Parts: sequence; C-alpha cells; structure tokens
Amino acid sequence: MNVKILSCWFKTSYGTYTDGLRQALERRLGHEVGVIASNCGCGDPVEVGRKFVDSRCEFVELVNVPYYRKSNAAKEWLMVQTRQLVYRERARRYLKLTGDADVLHFQQILNAFGSVTVFNWLDKPCPAARVVTVHELDPYQQQHPELGLNYNKADGVIVHTLGMRDKLVSLGVEAGRIEIMQHGIDLRPVPEGPRGGIVFYLGHKLNASKGLITLLTSIALLKEQLGRHAPLLTIHGHYGGNTPEEGLQSVREAGVESSVRWLNEISFDAAVDLYQRSLLCVLPYTGSFAGYPATLAMANGVPVIGTREAGLPEHLGDAGVWVERNDPSGLAAATLRLLNDEAERKRIAARGRARAERELGWDVIAHKTIGVYEKAIETRLCAPRQS
Repeated sequence: MNVKILSCWFKTSYGTYTDGLRQALERRLGHEVGVIASNCGCGDPVEVGRKFVDSRCEFVELVNVPYYRKSNAAKEWLMVQTRQLVYRERARRYLKLTGDADVLHFQQILNAFGSVTVFNWLDKPCPAARVVTVHELDPYQQQHPELGLNYNKADGVIVHTLGMRDKLVSLGVEAGRIEIMQHGIDLRPVPEGPRGGIVFYLGHKLNASKGLITLLTSIALLKEQLGRHAPLLTIHGHYGGNTPEEGLQSVREAGVESSVRWLNEISFDAAVDLYQRSLLCVLPYTGSFAGYPATLAMANGVPVIGTREAGLPEHLGDAGVWVERNDPSGLAAATLRLLNDEAERKRIAARGRARAERELGWDVIAHKTIGVYEKAIETRLCAPRQS
C-alpha cells in the first residue's frame, strides 16, 4: 500500500503530528510514506523561515488568501472568489503529485489545508482512495454549513473527538464514513527524578476557549493559600516566539507575574523534557482541542487536570482529574489536592502512562489508520468512476 500524506510540514504541532504518524506508518508498511506540503499561510515564524520537519516532502508554493471579512460587499465577494481560485489551483497541484499512491491522506486545518482546498480536491478525479482527517473547521465552512456534504466525496473521514463527529453528521456527512482516532504520541522512557510546577499548553493562539483566565485565577487562589510555596506555571504553545501581549496583560491583572513563566514556542523534544520535569498538567479548556497536550502529559508521567471538553474525555479516559468549566475555585481545589497527595499523583500518572501505551502510542494509531485506509480502498473500488 503506497500512502502520501498532505499536511503542514513545518515544526509546529501539526508537523509533529504528521511526522509521528508518517514514521509509524512506515514501520507498519515497511516502506517510505510520502508527504505533500505547502506554505500553509499561518504566518508562524517557522513557516516564514521555512523550518521543515525534514527535507522529505513534495512542496507546493502559492499565495494564501486570509479569512478575514471585508466591510464592503463587493470587496468581500472579490476576496471569496480569489480564495476559491487560489485554493482550486492548489488542489490541482496537490493532485498532480499523487503519483502511484494508493491512498492520499489530507490533514485539514486552515488556509492551504482548509475546507476550500479540501472540497476542490475532493471534487476532482483521482485514482487513489482519499481520506481526510478534520483537525478543525475553518471560518469559511462555518459560514457555509451546507458545504459539509462535500465530505461524502471522501472515501474515509477521521476526527479526534466525538463532538467533531457529531458536528459533521449534523452537516450531512454520512456517519459510516467517519472514524474517531485519538491524537498519537511518542512513547519514551519516563525518567525518575524531581518534578515541580504546572504546565499549560496554549495552542496556536490565545483565545477564551483555552481557559487561561480560569487558570490564572486559580493560580492566584493558590498563592493566597500557599504563599511562596505556590507552584510555578509554565506556558508554551505554537503561537510564535514572542509572548502574546494579551497573555501578559491577563497575568498582570491576575496578580501572578512571579508565578508564571512563558516558554512560548518550543520544539517537541524540548516539550518532552518540560513535561518530564513537571508535576501537573492543567487543561481547563472549554473548546478548541486539547488532545495533543493531554497525550504528551500522559506519555511522560504527568497527571492531567481538565474539563470534560475539547477532546479530553476521548484521550484521558479514566486517567484524568475532572473539573467544571470556568470554575477557578474548583480548579484550585483539585490542584491543591494533588499537590498535597504524592501517592494519588503517582496513581494517576501510572494510569495515564498505561493508557498511552495501550491506546495512544503512534504504532497503535498507525495500525488503526491502516484499517481506515483499507476500508477507504474498498469503498473506492466499489464507487462509480468519476468522469
């Protein structure tokens, strides 16, 4: 089975995701898996600086058209038409790189890998079976929910959460095409040694759905109770090398400047090192997607406190400590309980590592993904030929 993955290939969480999946697929299949990539349009420093995961990719270079709305109706119409034209061309160029692939696996995010490109890509004839992993829905398709029916042209659809599956079904996607697949993770040895502090992943941008204000308020409550013994909160994410001014302002307003350290964008290896030295991971998300930091924490022996949202139930299973959304007092109480109970921390960490080994390691995810590919090929063979 020859496979090519279409994905962001820069050193962000999406590039890390694709590389982990690619390597595991290669171990399973016994040969190289191709990558088709492009300048994605996110403007992240690693994209601007063309910092690829590695040089093994077929690269498409084209302009990107942003999603922001125009106040003038005529300008908005022109923006939409230009976006369609540019991303239709991108879809055509992606398909030219199909080669002898039996399966093409598109990682849908935004811009060059967003819905306009995906739907144009699915609309064109292709000899390979096509699978789409929907990581997120972009602004354009959310403004035009009727476009969701286009996913039925795919031979398989993968999502990370039950909520995303239900959303796609509500848009008219056939439930039988959709598979729920958790975010995978590298399983490295977990070293013994001292740990300290709380780690928090801010993702690709600061927004209210990450629960940062709730977290900072809970840290302020812990400072009132623990004084100088309050834990240090370390924040990282793939939003660039500079700390967001909005984040700094939130820290100042919460009065916890001395309790917060910003690492900003760090490599995956640096993130592993950070988590292996952290005592707790706190993810009070109310939206977005928290599967990546949850799996990273479990794989590296860190207990996770989180909400039952943003993909956390699907990834944590029985290995999480649950709090209500937007509840800083409850979050502070749960954090204090684990800070004071080493035995409970170790029990939760052990459950998380066991779950990661059983369900979330890349080799397990690759095995399940190949099953989706096989089903997609069968679907493709049974489907009417496109003219």
